[in-house]
Amino acid sequence: MPSSQQSRERCSCPLLPLSSQSCLLVHVRLPLGHPVADARLGEDVGGVVGVVAQLAAELTYDGAHGPHVAAALLAPDPFQQMLVGQQPPGVRRKLGEQPVLHRYQRERTTGKRHPAFGIVDYQVATRLGLFCETMRLFLRALRWEHPELRPGVLEGLLGRYLKEEDEATHYEDARTGEGRRRLSVCARDLYRLVDRFHGTTAAQLEEYRLLERLLREQCHVGKHRDGRPRDDDDDAGECKVPVALKDPKQVYADSLQSPHDPDVTYSGHKGKGYEVQVAETCHEENATQLITHVEVTPSSGSDTDVSVLVVDGLAERKVRPDELFADTAYGSGRNAFEASRRGTELVSPVAGSAPGNSHEGEGDGPPPLTAADFQIDVTGEQATVCPAGHPSIEEHELEDAPERVEVHFARTTCEPCPLRSRCPVKLDRRAGAYVLKADLVKVNIERRRRAEATEEWRKRYAIRAGIEGTNSELKRAHGLGRLRVRGGRRVRLAVYLKALACNFKRMVHARLVEMENTAQRAVGTVPAVAAA
Repeated sequence: MPSSQQSRERCSCPLLPLSSQSCLLVHVRLPLGHPVADARLGEDVGGVVGVVAQLAAELTYDGAHGPHVAAALLAPDPFQQMLVGQQPPGVRRKLGEQPVLHRYQRERTTGKRHPAFGIVDYQVATRLGLFCETMRLFLRALRWEHPELRPGVLEGLLGRYLKEEDEATHYEDARTGEGRRRLSVCARDLYRLVDRFHGTTAAQLEEYRLLERLLREQCHVGKHRDGRPRDDDDDAGECKVPVALKDPKQVYADSLQSPHDPDVTYSGHKGKGYEVQVAETCHEENATQLITHVEVTPSSGSDTDVSVLVVDGLAERKVRPDELFADTAYGSGRNAFEASRRGTELVSPVAGSAPGNSHEGEGDGPPPLTAADFQIDVTGEQATVCPAGHPSIEEHELEDAPERVEVHFARTTCEPCPLRSRCPVKLDRRAGAYVLKADLVKVNIERRRRAEATEEWRKRYAIRAGIEGTNSELKRAHGLGRLRVRGGRRVRLAVYLKALACNFKRMVHARLVEMENTAQRAVGTVPAVAAA
């Protein structure tokens, strides 16, 4: 990692030629906490362009092209143009003729079940606190935007959430037993506010739409619901309302988690917040490795759904890897099959334990062959080859299930074959051929289980651990462990810029090392082995 002084050194040298033949993937957790900075950060795109332009200008002797670099970095894929050599006119000439990534066959992807997290900070509210804060924000907005409607709020309701100077009360601070009763009161108050201001000008407020969303996601509403306050409830004497709280298990993970950031979702394993999927190169010939893909995803989502999206994103920018090293969560059989159809091998452990061998104890002879012993091209461009080396004569896949295939072999090759007794093919008299019916997802899993048991595979997969350093670098050196913005759009912009900064620092550091080594060779101070 270069020092801050080194990272500010100007350099007009050609960009480092890198290979992306292998790639690592990781997800970075962005949990929820306290607001620690101006929530508008990320809205001022002009200001961000200026900052990025300044950073870009510091990498060249002539800073005139800095704004063009900044504009490229703030495109829909914020830093793809810099990564794959698609710089705007005038910039490539200045930064060099070689794109950063000149080979696209190898990258690494890793997924962590205990990920690094960039934190989008708000107070992590309880369910009671979520109700109180959402209504509190609406009542404040009502005062400022539509003060003429404020008298329509019941005094008891208003006093439960705001003091005279609109300061927050502590209604959400309650012991467990009292908290449950107050939560029922909040549900009734929420319904009263939504019903009272429905159809008014206040219904156009964003805070009102959050009230409606909270009511829809957290409560049952209907005439059959008994929302009658008890005599000892805080809203005793107020009107009955047709609302009842949902059981917590009935509330979905993508429900409102904070009125300050409606885009935040929840995961029982990972908590409240966002996740960032990160892919970087991992080719041994690279002077340094660069981040090639970042994507902010909801915390409520599963890593299983990400792998193919990452491969497609890399392919769109013409940096699709031949190998994708990922954690177990990313490596389902379906993902590996879909990745292979796109030309990328997904290298990851297989989840779960291998099924028992039903043929154990049947003798000392060789085990039966399975579809995994056949060389099946998932793209269908090459003929399938059986374990005896015979090519198929015909292949079919189901239209709505491309992983289900039927492979036909000629009778003249199968019937005299010495492996016939162990082979899974069956004679289809109507087709006049021996047919292998295979599920390519299951075939992929079986092959990977076999490979995973070998020492060669373990050595090959060891490279995946390298992204843990990137994970730590993004968190500790670039602040991804605690983001100072809120809202999905601003979070994405902040993440893109941090990944961009990480790449810039790595590139500059690698060039400084290369220049230093060149200078040392010139005066003969580099050891002979290093100079060679």
